[in-house]
Amino acid sequence: MNKSSYSPRFITLFILVCVIIFPAISQGEDMFSWFKKKKEVFLSPEVNGIVTKNGTPVANLEIIRSLIYIDEKVHRDTVSTDQNGRFHFSKKTILSSIPNKLIVENRVSQEIFIENNDALIPLWIATQSGIDEVPEYSKKLSLLNCEITNPHVVFEFRNQKNIHRNYVAQSICRWEEDFLPYKLLKDGKEYQINNYDLTDLTER
Repeated sequence: MNKSSYSPRFITLFILVCVIIFPAISQGEDMFSWFKKKKEVFLSPEVNGIVTKNGTPVANLEIIRSLIYIDEKVHRDTVSTDQNGRFHFSKKTILSSIPNKLIVENRVSQEIFIENNDALIPLWIATQSGIDEVPEYSKKLSLLNCEITNPHVVFEFRNQKNIHRNYVAQSICRWEEDFLPYKLLKDGKEYQINNYDLTDLTER
């Protein structure tokens, strides 16, 4: 008696493929239509900020916001500061079918900056995971207090869903709470910020 050359695992996989493919053929595209349906992807919350230089509000300064989902399309908009140095961006969402894919790592790159000649002054640089609003990001972006003479730092802020893994962002802006700077970037050099104290630095 000859034994089959097909393993039980192969047979199981073949049956599974048949169960998926055959109904799809008989039903046309209806079975896979959900792959094409678009979902709302949250790119950025409402943003409010103020820009000062040596404590004085800076008017008519162009602020740029650049948002990139994993489709790599750049969503870029600009605003100018008013006479009080204030600026505002509206909430930004898009529709995409990418979240329907079986294997996908959703993430959004968020950048808000001032373009000064060839240099970029970062007001906010972060990568947000998922396609939904993250309350901790929204809280930070609800008020960006940006003194442009401040050094550029990398900092952590609390992740309420996972207390063992903080969120990370970069900015020259400052917050009175939930702001833990650990790296300073200046003139092409990196400095470790000890004990979150911006006056206690160690060059790397």
